[in-house]
Amino acid sequence: MTGENTETSISHDSNLKAPLLPLQRTHNNNSNTFTFKSFFTLNNFYVILGPLLSLLIILFVKLDAPKSSRNMLAVIAWVFSWWVTSALPLPVTSMCPLFLFPLFGIASADTVAHSYMDDVITLVLGSFILALAVERYNVHRRLALTVSFNNHLIYL
Repeated sequence: MTGENTETSISHDSNLKAPLLPLQRTHNNNSNTFTFKSFFTLNNFYVILGPLLSLLIILFVKLDAPKSSRNMLAVIAWVFSWWVTSALPLPVTSMCPLFLFPLFGIASADTVAHSYMDDVITLVLGSFILALAVERYNVHRRLALTVSFNNHLIYL
């Protein structure tokens, strides 16, 4: 009888879905080995390309404009290279000016943060979140079924 419970518990555990965020990571002995070939991948090159372009622009580009213009060009090159190559996810790339503008002396962190969270942008972001919640919990279907059921009763 003990063997039966073990078999059913094993088959029951195999039917469970894996969690979205694992609580524990399983480590394989082969995955811990570090090689230079595993480090020099195309995606890692794309990640390094952004800061490298920015550094090259700061060191070698001379403009007849204020220093902040050259710094802005460096930030644009950095963000553009990450955007085109998709080195990082686009939401992460879009948040880069939040730390790059103050780092390069283009604008203060307070000014950049106010630009990101303008009243209109907050309104649009809130409406997108509300639309996702309506879609997630099928409120749109419930509303459509309620309206169509009420219209059906009127015509009878």
